Amino acid sequence: MPEAKSDVSAFATCAHIYKDAGKAHYCSYIQVPGLLETFYRGARTTDEFLLCSTLYASLLWWNLQQKELDALLRLAEAGQALSPEQLYDALKRINRCVEIDRIMLQQGIIARSELLRHNPQINFRLAAGDMNQLDVFTHTARQTRHLEQALSSFKLKEGADEAASEHLLSSLKDLTLTHADSFNTIQRDFRDLLWAMHERPAPKVVEFEKVVPVEAILGFARATLEKHHPQALAPDARTNDELTFITAHQAFEVWFPSVIHAIQEATRLLQLRPAQTWEAEGLVRRVAEIFSLFGRMIHIPQTMTASDYIEFRDQLQAGSGVESFQFRAIELSAGLRDKRYRKIMERMKLLTDDLEILWDAPSLNMAFMDTLAGRGIFAAGDDPTTKARKIAELLVPASFANPNVDLTALAESLVRFEQNVELWRTDHIAMVTRMIGRKTGTGAATYAQLANPADPEKMHFDSLPYLRNTLTYQKIFPLLWDARDFMHERS
Repeated sequence: MPEAKSDVSAFATCAHIYKDAGKAHYCSYIQVPGLLETFYRGARTTDEFLLCSTLYASLLWWNLQQKELDALLRLAEAGQALSPEQLYDALKRINRCVEIDRIMLQQGIIARSELLRHNPQINFRLAAGDMNQLDVFTHTARQTRHLEQALSSFKLKEGADEAASEHLLSSLKDLTLTHADSFNTIQRDFRDLLWAMHERPAPKVVEFEKVVPVEAILGFARATLEKHHPQALAPDARTNDELTFITAHQAFEVWFPSVIHAIQEATRLLQLRPAQTWEAEGLVRRVAEIFSLFGRMIHIPQTMTASDYIEFRDQLQAGSGVESFQFRAIELSAGLRDKRYRKIMERMKLLTDDLEILWDAPSLNMAFMDTLAGRGIFAAGDDPTTKARKIAELLVPASFANPNVDLTALAESLVRFEQNVELWRTDHIAMVTRMIGRKTGTGAATYAQLANPADPEKMHFDSLPYLRNTLTYQKIFPLLWDARDFMHERS
């Protein structure tokens, strides 16, 4: 497959303020503005955003998987006995393919649940339902079949430890078969999704490439490699680790618009009178499922070793995922209003005008609290402890008579959403610690240093202490958690 063109509008500017414009920062490195510009401009509904996120993320994952399968096949087709180190490298590549499969399988579950099992709000249909219109998918499917047939080509050089040889080769076979089995399911899910989007009645017909601009989306990663990791594009490049790192972050960024849109739509539904609580609950459940997917995605960087990462870490310069303004938008739209959080954003120059608006705008948490007050669950003037005690009365067993069962269901989905956010944070911290250790690498080591720097103009921010501090913030839905303290009183 020919390489995607990189003549895209790369390295678009963002609204963040950076002291050293010459260094890479997260938005320019991952190319967030450019990625967002590729989003299909006809997308309006939460389901349309979900469809786009699913297709864009799938494209990114298949591109990475295809690169790893190509490398494996080149190794097998060379016809040479492998050193133990080469076979270990093959295991690493197959492990990465299997981890991508797990992500794609989970994406398929979300797509089936949200886009295939009910009538989605999608106001266009694809002109064709043929999955072969996506070349990278067709190539990946073909390479998967070839790899199955090439298993016998993986042999260790004479003199290698017999036990090690047997262990490595059997592991390779197991992983390869796991990948092939998973890919069959992924292929089915993708075919069903495209066919459903082709067959459903809609007022507008759109060509697939208009919804999924393949060359532009894949071109961003190549442009980043050209600028920051030229060694990864050399003919003798030994790994796809740099592409793995880029792809993992880009996949998050193309998923974030769906989450933001769903949270803000759920907020709007709760602001209606009467509030559309069941519709909002479905969207919150969707967001919780997507964050469960994020928990799987955070494992992708761990398909490289810590030493692999250190090889190119310096080329990241000042970039850090803590700068993702879309993730800030998710937190603020949901209802995170901890004053310490705001102070951190201000000091790190991350509080853009758009995020400032979100800070002052109604959040999902606010809308739910207003809905509870409107239903008479508590009085608007009640103190927080009284509100939490009254909310606890909603949280009855599912089999009990409950005139407010819709509010109960929504409350549980909101808590599940925040629980998955916290699990994602914890996994993120564990991943960062695994890759760079527990020492801080770029400056401030504690929350006190972030909040009260001796010299704000000279200080630097480090992602690890920042991530740890996110676990200390006030809850997004604090009264729903506080209500658990009073549930025993009901019994």
